[in-house]
Parts: sequence; structure tokens; C-alpha cells
Amino acid sequence: MFGGGVGRRREMGLVAGGLVVAVGGVLFMAGAETDDGESDDFSADTSGPFFNPSQRDWGEGMCESMASLKALQTDSAKKADTFAGSPDSVASAYLTSASSALEDISRKFAAVDSLTRIPETGRLRASYLREIDRVRPEVRELSDADGLAGLSTREKTGRAERVTSLVAGIKEPNPSWDQLLHDRWFEVAGNSPGCVKVRQAERAKSGPSEPPEPVPPLPPAADGASLGACLDGACEVRVMKPEADIKVGGLTLEVTRDGSKVTVVHSYPSGGAVRVNLSEDGARGTFGRGGDATGTVTVELKGVNRNGAVLRINSSLPPG
Repeated sequence: MFGGGVGRRREMGLVAGGLVVAVGGVLFMAGAETDDGESDDFSADTSGPFFNPSQRDWGEGMCESMASLKALQTDSAKKADTFAGSPDSVASAYLTSASSALEDISRKFAAVDSLTRIPETGRLRASYLREIDRVRPEVRELSDADGLAGLSTREKTGRAERVTSLVAGIKEPNPSWDQLLHDRWFEVAGNSPGCVKVRQAERAKSGPSEPPEPVPPLPPAADGASLGACLDGACEVRVMKPEADIKVGGLTLEVTRDGSKVTVVHSYPSGGAVRVNLSEDGARGTFGRGGDATGTVTVELKGVNRNGAVLRINSSLPPG
């Protein structure tokens, strides 16, 4: 999946020559080729049917790796309370399978090629690998067959319970995959054919579920997601990331979004800070430069949901 075979390179050559190739029902169009025949052009409009093969491969590799990790964590959580009172073979079998699964998951993440022009791809993969490698040595030691030989049922059970705890403690990166999906590039990668199959398989395995609660739409933002529009002191912007810095003239506002609450902080160079929590539409906060400086910056929350927030910012600060 991650290698570039002859057939695939031939397809990429056709693409680079100005042709569109349909692979698995998905249309692909690339920009300039690199030396190995791969396209490295991520500038195309991802709202259309065209899809960069590097996006597809990266998205599908990450989706498969994350699904394997989630399956291990789900299975471990189910078995955590079953070891006590069971034959020691139950704990031994889990230890062997969990250690093998964790090694395989680590290899899967390591095999996903990061894209140098999209730094977040490397950071997300590296974050998962760091978390997995943090617990992997101990899991391997606890599951070693030679170490299990001669242990009592209680001791094997204790080891199995420890491994379930280690597996459950593998943390999701920040920003997480779901948070990155608010970026259009990652949204397209997450809708690659392989990722769709992974989600379908997960839904089929979990059975019918309650439909998710609808997310109230965000109000329109006059300046879209362009935070740079606030430099002149008047803007209406959409903040999609959990954390963002917005510069208004010579003043910087640190914006943090957590669920339905938005926190805005301005730190003074001389020390101290002003923090305002905005949790209702229309809520406002006012900030100044401090000292003898005149003028203020007003931040108004126009709307917020789990995907983002819309802020209206006005400033009466003098230039500079």
C-alpha cells in the first residue's frame, strides 16, 4: 500500500502528462512529478473530485493504524475484568496477543510516510509512535513467555491487568486526528477509500447505534478563517483550531476553544494577564495594553460549536 509499484508509477506518469486516471472509483490529478514519479503538489483545490495520491496513501495508512490501536484498546477494556477467577491460560493468551498486536501497530505507524510539505502529518504520526513506544517495552517484558513460565495464576492475572492499564493509557495526540480534520487537506485525506472502508468496518462491528447529535451550524464570518484580517483592528473570523493567537495591532490575544467555551487571554509584557471566558453567543471581553496606553480591544463571541468558533473583534487602539 505504501510502496510505489510500476503500475502505480505508470498511472502517475499519465496524470502528470495532463490525463486523469480513475483508481478504485476515485479520480486523481497531480501537479509536478518528483524524481520517483510521485506527485508532491498539495495546492490544488480539494473541494473537487480530484485527489492527490500522497493524500490517499497517508490518510489510509493513518486510518488503518489508528483503527488497529482502537481495536486493541477496546479488546483490552473488555477483558480487563475477566482475568480474575479464570484459568491462567486466559491471562497468558491475552498477554501474548496484546504484545504482538502492539508491536504490529508500531510497525504500521512507522510505515506511514510523512509528507514534508505538511508538517502536521509527521507530528501526528510521531506522537502516536512516542505514546506506543512509551509502553511497548514494559508490555513486551510482562508478556515474555520465559518470564511467564512458573508464575502462579494470580501473578499472571496481575500482569494481564497491568498490560490492560498500559494499553488504556496510550493517549491521543494533541492536536488529534479529529481536530486536524477541520483542515480541508486532512478532511480530504480522511475521506479516502481506505478510510471510508475502515469506518464502515468499525460501524458494522459495533452494530446499530444512536445517530449523533446534530451540530448547530456556525454563523458566517465576514473574513472566513483568515486570522490575519484582524491586524487592522476590525475583523470577524472563524477559529477552527483548539488554540490560536490573534494579533490586533500591537496586541496579541491567545484564544483557546474547549467544547462550547472560548477563553481569550492577553498577557502583559511586564507580567500579569487578563483572561475572559466566553460561553454564550453575544458574550464580550475587553482588553487593553495596560499602563498609560489608551484604547481597547473588544472580542465578541458570535457562535461556537464543537468544530469551531466565530469571533468579532474591534479595536480602538492607536496604531503601533
